[in-house]
Amino acid sequence: MFENILSKIEEIGGAFMAAPLSDEGYEKLTNQLQEMKIELPDEYAELLFTADGLNWGGLEFFASAMHADKKRGFNITDLVSQNRLFQALNPDKKGCVLLGHTDEESYIYNSKNNKYEIIEEFEDNVLKSFTSFEELFQYVIDEQIEVVQNFVVFNEDEIKDEASDEDF
Repeated sequence: MFENILSKIEEIGGAFMAAPLSDEGYEKLTNQLQEMKIELPDEYAELLFTADGLNWGGLEFFASAMHADKKRGFNITDLVSQNRLFQALNPDKKGCVLLGHTDEESYIYNSKNNKYEIIEEFEDNVLKSFTSFEELFQYVIDEQIEVVQNFVVFNEDEIKDEASDEDF
């Protein structure tokens, strides 16, 4: 389900995706979440079995455990610690699972209404909701592709401007 989207990200570049989650890792993760009375959505588990977390240009989808690429300076935060913090800061969000975030948005699964939601970071406003994780993921990735491509175009224009300034 997620292979095509992730391969598109790899083509563009600049992302850190951890190796797929193992069955043992899945069992450990679900046990840790169950202790917190949180159930991992099956659709999100499918992503983790394809890539155990994603960090790309300020967008992060959490992993089963902390992962780091020290050479490139990337890390992916783990679901358990992020959800402990999320639950502590948002007691009204019981039944919600924090799946990822950017600086401006958080991505959650709300078991009360069975929806995947984009909410404002540090706010309670639902910006958009989806019936499946795949829909949310595709939407978020499409937005991120636009951000990354605009950043590349902006930087290319800056390089051209600097080169033309040197001609004088």
